[in-house]
Amino acid sequence: MSKIWTPQPHDVVEYWCSTILDEASDLLNNWETLFIEEMAIKIANKWNLTEAQEKKLESIYAEKTK
Repeated sequence: MSKIWTPQPHDVVEYWCSTILDEASDLLNNWETLFIEEMAIKIANKWNLTEAQEKKLESIYAEKTK
């Protein structure tokens, strides 16, 4: 049986997003820039991210930040 996905705590996804914007905004392509901006709005409003959105945010964070 596969593990049920549980979202990361709000402060974790907020950290990922702010770190990407602070450290790697110049490394993002157009799609990534729009995606991160949209996620920043959702996070600021404390809206939940979907599993796919959270995984993509984490992927961009891991790839683009140190």
